[in-house]
Formats: sequence, structure tokens, C-alpha cells
Amino acid sequence: MPINDAVPAPPPHGSLPPCPRCALTDQVRSVPAVHLSERRNVTVRASGHDGRTETREEVSALGRALAPAPPTTSTAVQALVVLGLVTLVGAVFTFIQGAMARDAPVHQKPDLSPPDWVTKHPGFPNDFPTDLPGVFPKAAPASPATHAAGPLASANDALLPLWGSYLILAVAIALLAGATALFLSRRRRLEGRPQAERLWNQAWYCARCGTAHFPPTAGQGTEALGLAEFRKAVWTAGGYGDLAERYRP
Repeated sequence: MPINDAVPAPPPHGSLPPCPRCALTDQVRSVPAVHLSERRNVTVRASGHDGRTETREEVSALGRALAPAPPTTSTAVQALVVLGLVTLVGAVFTFIQGAMARDAPVHQKPDLSPPDWVTKHPGFPNDFPTDLPGVFPKAAPASPATHAAGPLASANDALLPLWGSYLILAVAIALLAGATALFLSRRRRLEGRPQAERLWNQAWYCARCGTAHFPPTAGQGTEALGLAEFRKAVWTAGGYGDLAERYRP
């Protein structure tokens, strides 16, 4: 009596498992090899006219789709770090500018007031002669007393009050603390990456069909998987499968 539900025997050791969709092996390659081949270093000319160049790594959409884990640093962490550093610089600047404005003496202005011998006259200013034909009384020497040093500048000369600088500093600390918390949380979630890579190293990719599949020994089934399904399976093995929907290639 024939047996219809028999499980096909695994391919011999060293042979490529055929693609479940096209049943061929000529376009089948291991997923780690495909992922590595989709990464390349590109040399570009830096901005400016000094002729400098910089080398950066580019990963294709296929390489990102076959990645065993999301990037270590997310865009949110990078944005929080940049905003935190900019805010911190602003807080330091306002602190320094405010301290200099509060401690610096006001520039002395020339004293344009009448001399003491005029202001002390009992009838000043009503009886001061103003209609003499070109002859005015000789001015007595002004009081030799020197002007005292100018008063210190007030807090209004600062760009921000002191509490404003403290507020900016608090915002900077909050942004940097949030970036640190997100980074540490993400790092803890990616602790299962070795388990994900263990499954990922067993996978195969068919360039003809654009699908990935696992060998029977992986325990994940042998059907052809789309790239999103494959990544979901690998990332779930590492404990961060919920991130697969967020980081689409």
C-alpha cells in the first residue's frame, strides 16, 4: 500500500537544497553569502574643494531584507543625541553669556551735566543770563571729584534669565537621558541575536524566485518564504520579531 504522507529525505550533505518553488538549485545561494555580497564600500568626494574623499558602506534593499537583526542604533536614538548635544551647547552658551553680562561693568558715559558752581547757585536755572551779546561769564573749574566706577550690569543684559538657562540644561539632560535609555533598551532586546543568527546561517535564497527557505533540519518548514516572512521568522527566533514590521527594507 503506497504511503502518501512520507516526508522527503534531506539532501545529501554538501549538496544545495532545491528551491521549494522552482525545484532547482542553479540560483540557490546561502543567505549569509547573499547578504555579504549586497554590502559594498563606496568612495565619494567630500563636500568642499580640498579634494578629500570618504569611504562609506552601502547595503542594497536585498541585503537589508536578509539582515539577521535591525541596526544597532536607531534613527530615534541618533535624533535624540543630536538634539541633546545642540541644546546642551545652547545651555552652556547662555550660562557663559549671562555670567559675563552680570559681572561686566557698564561703560562710563561722559557727564554732560552743568558744573557744580552753576547748579549750586541759588537762582539756578531761572536767573542764568541767556541774553548777553556774546559775552558769558567765565566758567569756574568743574569739581575735581572723579566719577565713581560704573555700576554692574543688570541681569536684563543677558540673553536669557538664569532660570531660562537652567531650563535649557534640563531639556538637554532629558534628551540625552532618553537617548541612553532607548539605546540600552534596544541593546537588551538584541541579546537574542546569536539564536537568530544560528537559524539565519542555515537559510538559503533563490535568486530566480526571490524567496528564502530553510532546510528540513532547521525545524521551520521547507516552504518558500517571502523576504518579509523570512525576516519575521529569523527575528522572532532572536526575540525581536515585533521589530520586523518597523524596519521594512
